[in-house]
Amino acid sequence: MGRRFLIYTIMALSCLFTLSGCAGKRPHLQQFASRYPVQACSVGVLPLINRSAYSQGDKILYRVIMAELVIQRPWRLALEGDIRRIYRELRLRPWIQPNPEQMQIIASRLGVDLLVGGEILEMEEQVEGDRVNPRLKIQLQVYNGKDGTLLWSTYHGKQGTDYRKLMHFGLSNTVSELGKKMMKEILGLWEEEELLACIN
Repeated sequence: MGRRFLIYTIMALSCLFTLSGCAGKRPHLQQFASRYPVQACSVGVLPLINRSAYSQGDKILYRVIMAELVIQRPWRLALEGDIRRIYRELRLRPWIQPNPEQMQIIASRLGVDLLVGGEILEMEEQVEGDRVNPRLKIQLQVYNGKDGTLLWSTYHGKQGTDYRKLMHFGLSNTVSELGKKMMKEILGLWEEEELLACIN
């Protein structure tokens, strides 16, 4: 009886550990727009502001965001080169967020409905024993391309071990891999809240 109880206890704890590895904090969403959903068939992603000490972190996460937007739905995405060209023409620094008037100009020249900007608040890959545990905290803002007003802002912070399942399966070992999982959660939340709609 004692041995059977011990086996059941170990199995129950294993299941609990497995499920808790998949659980975690959801992205925090703050809404500013008065009407939902927003008609959005085209998106431009602005250069990210990197406030972390991770070199090239803004470029890594920028490409992750672009890739996940393509996977999520058939938006028309503005090309990174076009956005950087407009930044140069307007003499904007990529590490400074444009003001509403500049947002409006950028969206107009790109022909997009929404602009996505953001900040990397923390990005690092900590070595813990024989494993690497990445940490990432980001804040993404979505702006209306017509007038440059802020529609909503999403904060999300996680580390690689938050996705750990039994026997370390599912563990994220790089910031790009962690960023992909976090972006899926953010875009999933936006869709769940019906913040985006493209009606052709």
